[in-house]
Amino acid sequence: MTTPTLSLVTICWNAAKTLQQTLDAVLAQTVLPNGYLFVDGGSTDGTLELLEKYRPRFEGQGCVFGVIPQTRHPDEAGIPSAWNQAIPLVNGEIVALLNADDWYEPETLETILRAFTPEVDAVSCPVAMHAALPEDDWLFVPQSLAKLPWKMAVPHPGTFFRKRVYDRIGLYDTRYRISADYDFVWRCHKADIHWRYLQNRPLVHMRLGGLANSSRALARRETYRIARNHCAWYDPRPLMAFLGRAITGR
Repeated sequence: MTTPTLSLVTICWNAAKTLQQTLDAVLAQTVLPNGYLFVDGGSTDGTLELLEKYRPRFEGQGCVFGVIPQTRHPDEAGIPSAWNQAIPLVNGEIVALLNADDWYEPETLETILRAFTPEVDAVSCPVAMHAALPEDDWLFVPQSLAKLPWKMAVPHPGTFFRKRVYDRIGLYDTRYRISADYDFVWRCHKADIHWRYLQNRPLVHMRLGGLANSSRALARRETYRIARNHCAWYDPRPLMAFLGRAITGR
């Protein structure tokens, strides 16, 4: 069985404080991506200079390295819009989306590529979620997509898709500032995408404290709207989940 090619995408905006760890983690992979594309939202903090510093290290190992400016659309949420601008440009059979403040275990990409048998469209692995205080860290383990009416069942930073999935069901819905990934996973589920779950240990590390954590009310509203759109009108679970999150402040 031929190993599929993989393209890595990172969107960034003034991410110099964390991006070096991300880049070092990718360079430390036992299998490097075939290509690494960055979408920059107009950084002024040294992010672009850092990327140019690392460019020769990637290209010297055969990884195609690119940086493009993000085109801003006032009617589109920035994060899903940036993903959408990158995905059509990559050539890998597998697409990996890595946040500019997250990082991989050294064998992550090799493990993920081995998990992609020809019939598999998506692979999800556990993600270690890192809070401001270590005692608040937690592990997001992929669960059955049958739980989607209640919550996001798989960690998006730990989920890798074949590019043919985007070709089939479309890109991310830019109406959602926070929960475009939840909507995309819903659409995959309804399209009967063939999923594989890896549950032995975390392969991805994610820093908490982004937009979803600072705008919980918006996140709740978007999550409810998405679940309501994808469930039957009489299904009570989206509202029950919304009320539960509102009561607990999640």
